[in-house]
Amino acid sequence: MKTFFMLKCTLLTMKSDVIEVHDRSADIYDDMSILVENHGHEVLFGLAFEHLSTGDSVLDIGIGTGLSSYLFHKAGLKVYGVDGSETMLDICRKKEFAVELKLCDLTAERWPYEDGKFENVIACGIFHFFEKLDLFLKETNRVLKKDGTFSFTVMVSEDDISYYTDTGSGLSIYYHSDFQINELLNKYGFSMLKHINFFIYKAPDKKEKLMFKGHLAKKV
Repeated sequence: MKTFFMLKCTLLTMKSDVIEVHDRSADIYDDMSILVENHGHEVLFGLAFEHLSTGDSVLDIGIGTGLSSYLFHKAGLKVYGVDGSETMLDICRKKEFAVELKLCDLTAERWPYEDGKFENVIACGIFHFFEKLDLFLKETNRVLKKDGTFSFTVMVSEDDISYYTDTGSGLSIYYHSDFQINELLNKYGFSMLKHINFFIYKAPDKKEKLMFKGHLAKKV
């Protein structure tokens, strides 16, 4: 049985096998999120809430079914989203809350938005699929307005390892330490505002937990 995290719609390398898994998971993602007690989207919204203003915009990197940015919509923000799966985006479209959704390979050197377009950017549950996060931080800085917020989650290793191979899919899952994150934020013009640890169950049987950390940073 594949773990929940192999069902997430954020494997954006555009490899056919990954996108296939991604597409197959689309219609069960929201239900699976409930079963494994995935509250990452609520964590990010809570971290960012005091900095949000009605009418502002938020770019959701790896928006998938829209779960990660729906609360921002409820708070009166204009939601824009990019993802690597058209199937996931189709489900998000049916919810009819996003201003604009685009199919996009996020490993491309430049995302399809102009400089300084957004007041907020979020990335929920995608960074553990990537060893290097430089491009994400670089492009987020570019599309954010000055003093804009960047909310994101990373997986945290409790055993001081950098990655493991998922037995169900064969994909590498990457951890990112506080030291790595702070270095990246400093390198790409962000200041850390706050962070919080939380966990998600790896599968619906709830036998194993995975530790995550939600971060809130500001473009300086």
